[in-house]
Amino acid sequence: MLIMETNYFFNILNKFLNLLCLLLLILIFNFCHREQKTNEYSLIPIQKKLSLKIPYDTKNTTKCLQYYLSENSIQYLCYLNRNKNKLLFFYIDSMKLAFDVQMPREGPHGVGNIKSFLIYNLDTIILTTAQMNKLFIIDQYGNLKNRIAVKKIMNGKSNTYFAHSINYTKQLILNSNKIYAGTSIPHYPLPDEMKNYKICMEIDIINESQRLLPLSYPPLSDHNNKPVTNHYSKLYVNNKFVYSFFSSHNIYITKEHISSKVIPAKSRYIKKDFKLYDPIAPPIQMAKTVLEHPSYMNFMYDEYRNVFYRYAYPGIEVDKKENIMDLLEFRPVFSIMILDSNLNIVGEQLMPYNTYNMEMAFVGREGLYLSTNHYKNPEFDEDYLKFEIFKLVKK
Repeated sequence: MLIMETNYFFNILNKFLNLLCLLLLILIFNFCHREQKTNEYSLIPIQKKLSLKIPYDTKNTTKCLQYYLSENSIQYLCYLNRNKNKLLFFYIDSMKLAFDVQMPREGPHGVGNIKSFLIYNLDTIILTTAQMNKLFIIDQYGNLKNRIAVKKIMNGKSNTYFAHSINYTKQLILNSNKIYAGTSIPHYPLPDEMKNYKICMEIDIINESQRLLPLSYPPLSDHNNKPVTNHYSKLYVNNKFVYSFFSSHNIYITKEHISSKVIPAKSRYIKKDFKLYDPIAPPIQMAKTVLEHPSYMNFMYDEYRNVFYRYAYPGIEVDKKENIMDLLEFRPVFSIMILDSNLNIVGEQLMPYNTYNMEMAFVGREGLYLSTNHYKNPEFDEDYLKFEIFKLVKK
């Protein structure tokens, strides 16, 4: 009897060990498969570069530029010269200035100071300006075609429409005669208060009706459940809106702005926790906090290769000898995440230090264009806009 019980015990133990080995093999396989997938693609610079000679009165760095492919397949790079309130259109193929659009700040056709723009086509260019309660629609000749007064819609506390850059921070989206503009929360609420604030405003450019869409901000926070910055980037891809927040590893997808799907997309180079700067601190101290802590920044869709690019800034130790404001404009280090059409991470690479200006990047037919206009790059030239072109390569 004892022998039978002992044999039974060893049979059970043997089955358990076999099952445990099988589970371990499955876990190892899944881990290796996942690791292989997250390193499936990389970005490789090609020999060809883009170098554009700029007018003498134009700064060679900007936070706002856009690639535009015309109906007759002409490639343009449109560049905002904020100091002159002017849009510069360059031919990408010939690397020449095609034309510019100068807009008056005051007077019957004045638009104030241009902050950003959206080119739908050369007959419809939307301007956001310092006049935060208005949108302006112009054409390529600078004709002012329409002004749209943006209402201040009360929602808990006021939500105000805000746009800062073509690459990130609540870009405008135009679809079917409707503009989708990001909202801005006037302070930094606690995570459980975020539900009181709607994330997007819909503006009909035909009848100028406006409404806040139902979807609220997600409950953003650091590890201690304290507020973090609520800025975000958004894209419109395949009939869906895709949101990437500066202070969240997740990406949010929504179709009708009623509910959202959450996709984890954490950078391998972000090790620190997110942290909100003190809004009443001196500017230098605020900048130091921003530099020392991580954030996600540019978020782009590459329609030619059907992938997304998400830029991740890991945070740095600030050297007291450095000019903090220069570091803020020219981040010394960042990575570019590559995500497939389902937002699975299929690659990520850390870019060389003090080489590229991540705020000046765009996607074109030939690849990802990344500016070398970084003041510590030996190629930095105040008279040119310079870009390296990266192709997407499967390993």
